[in-house]
Amino acid sequence: MPKLRLTAAAVERFQPPSKGQVDYYDTHLPAFGLRISYSGTKAWFVMTRVGGKLTRLTLGRHPALCLAAARDKARSAIENARSGGDPRQVEAERRRQQARVRQTTFAHCAALFLERHVDRNLRPNTAREYRRILLGPDTIAWQDWPISRIKKNDVLDVLHRIDSRGAPAASNRALAYLSKFFAWCVDAEHVAASPAERVRAISQPRSRERVLSREELVWLWRALGNMPGPFAPMIKVLLLTGQRRGEVAGMQWNEVRELGTTRAIWELPGDRTKNGQPHMVPLPNAVCEILNGLPRTGPFVFQGRITSAFSGFSKAKRQVDDEISVIRSRADLLPLSPWTLHDLRRTMVTVMNEELGIAPHVVEAVVNHVSGAAKRGVAGVYNRALYSLERRAALTQWSDWLLIAKQGAR
Repeated sequence: MPKLRLTAAAVERFQPPSKGQVDYYDTHLPAFGLRISYSGTKAWFVMTRVGGKLTRLTLGRHPALCLAAARDKARSAIENARSGGDPRQVEAERRRQQARVRQTTFAHCAALFLERHVDRNLRPNTAREYRRILLGPDTIAWQDWPISRIKKNDVLDVLHRIDSRGAPAASNRALAYLSKFFAWCVDAEHVAASPAERVRAISQPRSRERVLSREELVWLWRALGNMPGPFAPMIKVLLLTGQRRGEVAGMQWNEVRELGTTRAIWELPGDRTKNGQPHMVPLPNAVCEILNGLPRTGPFVFQGRITSAFSGFSKAKRQVDDEISVIRSRADLLPLSPWTLHDLRRTMVTVMNEELGIAPHVVEAVVNHVSGAAKRGVAGVYNRALYSLERRAALTQWSDWLLIAKQGAR
C-alpha cells in the first residue's frame, strides 16, 4: 500500500504488478488513490465513510479521467459523505444523466431513425443518401450535440455550406432528408419541435428542358461507336428504351425473355424500379442486336466488376463528351451543349409525344410513370391496362426514328 504525492508523471510511470493489484495512496489527499491491476488497468478511488461504514468508491479510469479531475471528484465525494449523503447515489444519478444525454444526442437519434424507419421502409439508394446526410461530414459537428440544441440557424448553415460547393440540388435534398428526420424525432418525442420546420430551400429547383436534336444524336451515336467497354452499348440501350439510368445499368440476363424474337421483353422486378412497381419493356430489334453482341461473363448484362453492374457514370460520361468534341472538332464544330444521361429519356418522351403522335398514356406506360393524367387519382385505381402491344409499337417507332441517327453515324 505505497503512499506518495501523486503526480501526472508518476501515474504514467507506474507499472502493473505481476499478479493481483496494487493501490497507490496520495499523500496530498490521503483518502484518494490509484489502483493498478496486473492487466494494466488504472482506476481512481477514494475511501470515505458512508453511514458510518468505511467505503471504497471508484471514481473513474485513467487516462479517461485525469489526475486533477479525479482529485476534484474525490473531494466532492468526501464532502457529500460528511454532510450525510451517499456519494454512490450521486454517482449513480450522474451516470443516469449521462445515459439520458447520450440517448438524446443527434448521433443516437439518427441511428434510431436509420434503423427503425429508413432501413425498414426505403430503398437502398435512398437509405444511402440519408446516411450521407445524417452521418456524413456536413453534420459531423452535430453528432455529440443534444438534439434539442440544434436550431434553425444550424440547419441553414448546413444548407448554405452544401450550396456554396456549387450543389444547389444537393442542398435541397439535404433539407428534405433533415426535415423528414426531425419530423420523425418529434413524433418519437425526442425533441419538442423540428428546427427544419420553417426552413425554405436555398435554391429553387429548376426543371430541366434539354432535349437532344436528331443531329445531336448522330454525333452521340458516332462517339459511342468509337468507345470500348460496356458503357457504349449501355447508353445505346438507355437511348433506345428510355428507361432510367440505374435500371438499365443493373439489367440482368435473367430479366430478359425471348431475346432475338418479336416477343423479346425485359422484365424489371418492383424492387428495381423507382415507383416499386414491376415493369415490362418490349425490346425492339435494335436492342436485341446490341444485347446479342455482348459477352455473358456474369449475371449483369453491362458487367462492371466480376459480380457487380456497371458503375462510374461520371467518368464514362466525360469520355463520351470528350469523344464527341474530338470528332466534331474535325468537322470544325464546337462541342455539344451540356447534356445529361437523363436528357436521353426526356428526348424519347418528347419525340414520342410531339413527332410520332403516340398517345400520352402509352408513353407513360413505356417509361413506367404513374403520375400522368391517365394514372392519376381515381383513374389510376382502375386503369391497370398494360398496353403491351401499344408499348412495343411505340418503342419500335422510336427505334425507327433513331435509324437516321444510326445511319448518319456510319
